[in-house]
Amino acid sequence: MTFTREVLLERNDTEFADLLELIESLTPERLSEPFTGSGRDRNVRDVVAHLHAWHILLERWYSEGTTGGSPSIPAEGYSWRRLAELNEDLRQQWQDTTLAELLPLLRASHESLQAMVALHTDAELDDAAAYAWTRGTALGEFALECGGNHYAWARDTITAGLELPA
Repeated sequence: MTFTREVLLERNDTEFADLLELIESLTPERLSEPFTGSGRDRNVRDVVAHLHAWHILLERWYSEGTTGGSPSIPAEGYSWRRLAELNEDLRQQWQDTTLAELLPLLRASHESLQAMVALHTDAELDDAAAYAWTRGTALGEFALECGGNHYAWARDTITAGLELPA
């Protein structure tokens, strides 16, 4: 896939709007209802917290990387092989935060993601070698995985967890 600013911004915004539309369509009872099954995320709050937590991770990688640092990706003390453990630890970190508190944080971190994408040229977003800190992954791929693709995953997770019609 070619990562262009226009495509990334549009995909991230479209998927984000679709996610918010789904969340806003749910009654307060459904919003707090436990998910069926035994997945990591147990409710809508967990899913929203997961998205926001990954925005924070990307912001840290970007901040450290663009100031000459070498960020720990995915996080300090974790490798991609320990992703399930990281995600569970992230879930636990947000257990005392309500959905009502998380939604504005998610909106703000989405806007921050989009602002980061808008700062870059198509070449900078698409070239896996453009930034040493990305270790061979295009910056646009990070933006899509923490943005549009993650929002689509979130919609699917909420739909399945609440057994909503697809």
